[in-house]
Amino acid sequence: MGNVALYFGNEEFPLYKDSYSLAIENKETQNETEAGTIIRDIKRLGVPHLSISQVIDDTWYKKLFDYDTSGVALTISYYDPSTRAQATFSGFIENLKFDLLADNTSTYWKASFEVKAY
Repeated sequence: MGNVALYFGNEEFPLYKDSYSLAIENKETQNETEAGTIIRDIKRLGVPHLSISQVIDDTWYKKLFDYDTSGVALTISYYDPSTRAQATFSGFIENLKFDLLADNTSTYWKASFEVKAY
């Protein structure tokens, strides 16, 4: 898949192996006419979509929560096979969910969220 990096401003979020997936999707609409003909309209090709699910500490909990509620965009860098070069996109945190993990010494959270290009 290549190297993927997620940035909160200038700070890089620590992505771990098998904690994320990057999909490249086409954005399209599909409608059916009264005669039953399907009309497919491709709006955008090759739209990146990053899904993350990993354990974080309280510091990253606060940063994720603050970015999600403030609506500030994140920057994602990834290898684009169509251009064979590193590419970037901006997107917002979507579908953010935290699950508390029990730990006697520190508090950790299982965070799940998505970042889609806009």
